[in-house]
Amino acid sequence: MIILGAGLSGLLAARSLQQFKPIIVEKQSSLPNNHSALLRFRSNEIAQITGLPFKEVNVYKGVLTESGIITNTPTIRDFNAYSIKVTGQVSERSIINLAPSKRYIAPGGLISTLSDNLNITYNMDAKDLVYTADGPIISTIPMPELMIMLEYPHAIPFQYKPIWTINIELANVDVYQTLYVPYIDSHPYRVSITGNKMTLEFATEPLEDHQELVEYYMDLLLPNWYHANVYIKSKALKLQNYGKIIPVSDDKRQSFMMWATDNHNVYSLGRYATWRQILLDDLVKDLRLITKWIVQRNNYERRKETAQ
Repeated sequence: MIILGAGLSGLLAARSLQQFKPIIVEKQSSLPNNHSALLRFRSNEIAQITGLPFKEVNVYKGVLTESGIITNTPTIRDFNAYSIKVTGQVSERSIINLAPSKRYIAPGGLISTLSDNLNITYNMDAKDLVYTADGPIISTIPMPELMIMLEYPHAIPFQYKPIWTINIELANVDVYQTLYVPYIDSHPYRVSITGNKMTLEFATEPLEDHQELVEYYMDLLLPNWYHANVYIKSKALKLQNYGKIIPVSDDKRQSFMMWATDNHNVYSLGRYATWRQILLDDLVKDLRLITKWIVQRNNYERRKETAQ
């Protein structure tokens, strides 16, 4: 088995599918870490798969209204403004559910820990492999890229928007909170504190001097932080090209994935590979389905060879 991509989806696939002796192929020269903050999950299933200790926490959420007040009872106008700010379209987004929620926080360095003792080849282009591999292939690369690679005959127009994140490490902070910001295009659309990590996510590239925005949201979420022994330990700006994906019809997505499996023995895994809004927890369910399909396919091929 070959797994295309050494991100979180690829590493989890390798851990879950050990019976197939997977080889991970990564085009970059080192592990890609596309997650800018500590990872948080809705269930403890991935902790059980990896055998790593996840921290159970309560996450609290709010919305910064048009009048500058934080509330946990947003209006439909707030919902729609947030969606337009993030994607340019009106669709249901995570802002719609602001109830306090239980989450499981992955330990720092999850990506590097998951990669331990896995068979990973770096600096390798996957294009040739999809035509020469003997066994099944798990693809975590974005669906538009795989379509081009496999020369899919039915073009699908894909839309996506990049996002920019400012990641801040704080001292003397340990809370789990999310603030949605539906208004003011130059401001982040979401600000999260996960333990001692504060992340500002932007739908447009922040101004070169973004220190004022950082301090504004620290003042908003951490009143009198400069008097409370809270300070910034580090700060970094990061671009994520496939930040927000615009959905395409399920029929078109599923038709391509079935075609890729039937014609190239390729199974798609992860948000960008399946081009749909999913939670990290959904990877577990998808991996179970892929495992089932691979086993059934292998059994069918063996029965067919025996019959011949």
